[in-house]
Amino acid sequence: MSLNHLPPETLSALVDGELSPRDDAAARAHLNECHDCSQRAMEAYQLRIAVKRAAVCNMPSADALARLNAMARPVRRTRTNWMPLRGIAWQAAATLLLAAVALGGWRWMRQSNSLASEVLDQHLAVLSAASQPEVASTDRHTVKPWFEGKLPFSFNLPEANALPPDTVLTGANVAYIQGKPAALLLFTIGKHRTSVFVAQVSLLTGLPGPRTRSGFQIAEAKSANLAFLGVSDVDARELDALVRSLAAAQ
Repeated sequence: MSLNHLPPETLSALVDGELSPRDDAAARAHLNECHDCSQRAMEAYQLRIAVKRAAVCNMPSADALARLNAMARPVRRTRTNWMPLRGIAWQAAATLLLAAVALGGWRWMRQSNSLASEVLDQHLAVLSAASQPEVASTDRHTVKPWFEGKLPFSFNLPEANALPPDTVLTGANVAYIQGKPAALLLFTIGKHRTSVFVAQVSLLTGLPGPRTRSGFQIAEAKSANLAFLGVSDVDARELDALVRSLAAAQ
């Protein structure tokens, strides 16, 4: 990897997870030493998350797709062997729209092919220097009530002395996982910033793929109705202890 800044195509491939393991490691080593490239990478990750959320919110309904599909079907040839110009234009427009929707859906599915990549992207956005929690507090009696009315479920937070050693609650955000609202709890474990996502267990159906991605650990724990996903570059055992303590408090 050159000592100069990462080229745009390398940065784009890094954000999309398309680099080889060797090139990925080299690119991340460069980011550790280059503030400018690190900032560009963080901005690219945040843009990727925004595009995903827009895709979830603006996907056409099944009925709309069915109507577009019907409009795009070939029209039977009649004896006159012609059709009005306006009909041809509508059919062409519908076909192009269907192609755009299909392409957009394929690209989005490819980029968010697992729950793990989605939570990792959001954790990386949290690490941005410009990112500030919506509620910043170490007091569970401040953080928990803040979520009232913002989520379709409730959860408990353990007392500070029930958290693993050297673990501190620092704040919280509302997040979206697979288009559904979730709580994002922010912690520090030693000097390691950690994100824990809390959602209904029916939404988080499991973690496909490896639990270590790009140097970050991903841990999962469940209670009766809730699932907890932790993301951090801390030791895996410490991250597991944190998500288990949260699940045990329910």
